[in-house]
Amino acid sequence: MSKRYDDFDILEVLTRVRGSLVNETPLRIGVGREPPLGSAVDLAPLRVRFADGRSAPYIPGSSLKGVLRSLAESIARAQGLFVHSPWDFEAAKSEKENNSYCVICGIFGSTRLASHVRVYDIYPEGHASTFVKTGVGINRDFRGAQPEVLYTEEQVVPGVRWKFKMDVLNIRIFPEPAPNDERGRLLRQVIDMLVRGMVQVGARKTIGYGLVKLEGGGYEVYEVKGGALVKTKEGDIA
Repeated sequence: MSKRYDDFDILEVLTRVRGSLVNETPLRIGVGREPPLGSAVDLAPLRVRFADGRSAPYIPGSSLKGVLRSLAESIARAQGLFVHSPWDFEAAKSEKENNSYCVICGIFGSTRLASHVRVYDIYPEGHASTFVKTGVGINRDFRGAQPEVLYTEEQVVPGVRWKFKMDVLNIRIFPEPAPNDERGRLLRQVIDMLVRGMVQVGARKTIGYGLVKLEGGGYEVYEVKGGALVKTKEGDIA
C-alpha cells in the first residue's frame, strides 16, 4: 500500500532539524529592484527589525525552502521520477482529483496540497557584518564594461552563523528513512547536501555567492504515545 500524501488529518511523526547555517561566501537576499528609502546602496539585503530596535539581514525560510525544493526536483528527475512544474496548475488539479501526487508535491506541497516541510526564517546568531561592493554593467557584444552603468550592492560577509530550524511532518527521515516512502530518502539527500556545503541561496549564485553549510546539526523525532506528543529519538546529523 502506498503512503498517503494528504495525511494532514493525523500526526504520525514530527521531525525537527536544528543547527547553524554558515555562509562560506558572501550572501545577500535582495529586497527587489528598488532599494529601501534612504538606502546608501543600489542593491540592499532584506532586513528584519527586532523588538529591541536592532536591524539585521536575515534569510527568509521561503527562500531556502525554494532552493531545497529545486534541488529535490533535480535529484528526483535524475532518479527517473516524474516531476511537474510547481506552476503547472492543471497537473496539481489532476493530482488532487486522483489523489495521486508526485513525490515533490508530496514533500513541499502544491496549490492543491499543503507542504510537509516548514523552514523557519533564519536569523543571525550574533552580529552579521556587511560590506559594500561596486559593480559595473557588462556589454555582451563588446565583452567589456558598459559605460555609465555602475551600481553598489551590500553583502553579508562570509563566516556568519545563522539559526536554522526546519520541521518535517509525517515523513520519516531520521535515524533512517522509512523503506516504503521515497520522500524520506529524497529529503535525506537534500539535508546531506546542506551538511556538505553544497547549497546556495540568494543572489549572485553564478559567481559563487550564497554558499551555505549546516554545522552542528541535530534532529529530534516526536511521536504520539499514550495520547501525548513525546520525543522518541534524537541525534546528530553527521
